[in-house]
Amino acid sequence: MSDTQLAKPKWTRRKKVIVAAVVIVLAISVPIFAHLFWEIHEAKVALGVFNQALIAKDYQRAYSLTTPALRANVDYSAFVKVQDGLTARVGALKSSDDGEAEVRDDENGNFATIRTSLVFERGQLPFVFVLQKESGHWLIYRFNEQ
Repeated sequence: MSDTQLAKPKWTRRKKVIVAAVVIVLAISVPIFAHLFWEIHEAKVALGVFNQALIAKDYQRAYSLTTPALRANVDYSAFVKVQDGLTARVGALKSSDDGEAEVRDDENGNFATIRTSLVFERGQLPFVFVLQKESGHWLIYRFNEQ
């Protein structure tokens, strides 16, 4: 027997199976992760627009960026009262930090949870924002100071 006859083939059956399994896993997971990344990005952009409206004290615009469910539970005057209370306590809103985010789909719809810090004139406060996707747009579903 010569050395060429004893050499193993470059692509064994085992290697082919492993490569095929890796390709299948990547083909499934890459689009899912890309979609989740895009949804998180879009939710953060929507939260940024909401926070910019609050910074500008354009409360009507900020209120319009909330879900109908939030508006059904909190009327505009109560929304403004919450914002004015924050301003009296820690000063005007100046900016927000880019926080950690997660997106989930459940039987009630698509939701994003973003934990961030809002920077005011006299301090920084941690907040949790929950956004809901309605008609292709992310809207503020609820927010709480932590």
